[in-house]
Amino acid sequence: MAPVEFTVSGGEGSPLEFVAAFCASKSLLVVTDPGGWAQVSAGLAVGHAASTVVTTSVRVVRFAVLDLRHFPSASALPSLSDIPGDVVALHDTRSWDTAAVVRALRGLGRPVVLFTALHTWVTGLDTDSVLVGWSAPHTVLASPTGSGEGRVEDVLWQFRELERRRQVRITALPSPPVPSDRPVTVVVALPGATEGMAGALRPGAEYEVWVHVGQHPDPLPGDLELRAVLSMSGREVQSELFVLPADAAGPWLSFPVTTPYASVPWSGELVIYRGVVPVHVRQVALPVGSGESKARLRFQLSRTFADLEPLSSRVASVLVLGERALVAAGPGAPSWISLDLGDLPHSFPAVSGLDPWYGKDFPSFCEDLAALARQGSALYSRLFGSDALAERIRRLGRARPAGLMVASVTPGSVPWSLIYDLPFAGGPYRLCASVGQFGPFGAGGEVPAHCPVSDHSGNVLCPFGFWGLSTVLEQPVGPLVPFVSGVPRPFEVSMAVDHGMDRALTERHVTELMSMLPPEAVSSAYVSPQELGRALADEVMDVVHLHFREGFLDAEEIERWDREGVWPRPHWPSRKPLVVGTSPMPGLVRAFADGGASGVISPEVAVPQDMAGWVTGMVLARLAAGFPAGEALRQTRWEMLSRGNVLGIAYTLYGGADLRARPSN
Repeated sequence: MAPVEFTVSGGEGSPLEFVAAFCASKSLLVVTDPGGWAQVSAGLAVGHAASTVVTTSVRVVRFAVLDLRHFPSASALPSLSDIPGDVVALHDTRSWDTAAVVRALRGLGRPVVLFTALHTWVTGLDTDSVLVGWSAPHTVLASPTGSGEGRVEDVLWQFRELERRRQVRITALPSPPVPSDRPVTVVVALPGATEGMAGALRPGAEYEVWVHVGQHPDPLPGDLELRAVLSMSGREVQSELFVLPADAAGPWLSFPVTTPYASVPWSGELVIYRGVVPVHVRQVALPVGSGESKARLRFQLSRTFADLEPLSSRVASVLVLGERALVAAGPGAPSWISLDLGDLPHSFPAVSGLDPWYGKDFPSFCEDLAALARQGSALYSRLFGSDALAERIRRLGRARPAGLMVASVTPGSVPWSLIYDLPFAGGPYRLCASVGQFGPFGAGGEVPAHCPVSDHSGNVLCPFGFWGLSTVLEQPVGPLVPFVSGVPRPFEVSMAVDHGMDRALTERHVTELMSMLPPEAVSSAYVSPQELGRALADEVMDVVHLHFREGFLDAEEIERWDREGVWPRPHWPSRKPLVVGTSPMPGLVRAFADGGASGVISPEVAVPQDMAGWVTGMVLARLAAGFPAGEALRQTRWEMLSRGNVLGIAYTLYGGADLRARPSN
């Protein structure tokens, strides 16, 4: 037995994760991990070499995979030189000596991961080798201090003896590098001063608020035109355009302010816009009379500002800040609106009366649509009034389907997809021709970018008046994620089912889902909230499909998974699944986003279990086909409308509209 030096993991990683950590520094890793082999050899054709990619919490590893058990000798092996892979994964065989194959691959500079049985002797061990075994709950790592042969069985026996004597060292998994944020600095200074000041501000005095977007190690694709906006409580909105160079820091921008005449806490918001999109939001606190000035990060869509180009398609944005919101539409400074809806109704029609295809007849459909239009029009008038802002948003929205972003720093209660921006009031109304074309029993066809009917004068009912149908609406709560995974692999859905759901309807939903997606792409299991945390610990899915009742899960439970180590840290660092729920998820959206999810799609009101499954299937089928999430949800809403179902407007995308399962070609 070759002399070895032992270390042991803290129990936080599987053998395959330590393989990912050590394959950059070792040329031979001997592993006894059937689960790891099953992961790297999934879909491997018998008697052939293949390439596969495995995502671990440490890094993404590309394996060239070959099962030696299916070949009579070394001479029968195919060439591995043309098979891409950072590492060669081999499964050992008892039929013939594989040492020459391992030695040849190592000689070519290709690290080898040799999966073998516990009791198998492995020759050619040296200081560039490591033996990896499992002694629950630890992964045992044994590094030879010289040359020789060995087997993992002896390594584990020696380890247990040393463990009894407390003579082993702990080796933790390295954490993936945390992306650094581009700094945004806010400084308060006296007028004309070149340095910031500390301490309290004097009442009724003049100061300057300086803003600076710093440099980042990763250069931008090109110079970036941005806008800095400062809005202090009780003061007019101030706006300043500037250019952020591709490989340098931006200029210092100055905003003059006059403090209140009383000693009070004085605060406001500093927002960096890219076009009409709020990219970075800081709360600025300027204590008057006592205290220290502070600037606290409240919201960001990008850590580096290098991935903002897709946002150029947005024509308007609403930045929700408590009971008010900043609305940006077109050039110029954004404007404040109040989000106080008072006693305005904003509810969805009863779901009773749906036919077996989840729709209604034409008269009932028009009645539902008109009821929503009355509410949506009242919401639009209350929020935007009849001034130039409302007309500007309406005019920009005609170039549809335009992108419209609602960035929520704090939770809000406005149903943005329900907003109807055409005049509509109680009393008689006329139907736009698009109602008949795209509603139930209509001619249908591809939904155009904007309503094909130009005349919307008077009291007209048109589905293109709703923001949820006429725009690609997104409501991100954190940094935008462009795609779930950058690694080519089959689309996978992990479905978690609440035990309290109707089992017959659940089975029907699974059957429908497998008719819309490849059957092998869907896995499902009944889980409790505690079991759900363990099921969602690893990066093994593109979509987390939560099929449960409202109240089944709360944010405190998700935070417990992270706090108690049920979820590894970082969680979902590389493959960032989209969470799709069949019930409302108030309070869960931010918890999942903080847990590494790329976004959340869920209804805002309770919907029937069978209908919820049907809607989910349509959304997931489009995601699997390569549609971005915003367009997938918009098309699903229109497909529901074509059956006489208006509840598609009740679904919300909490994430970026450009999110895709994989990078587009």
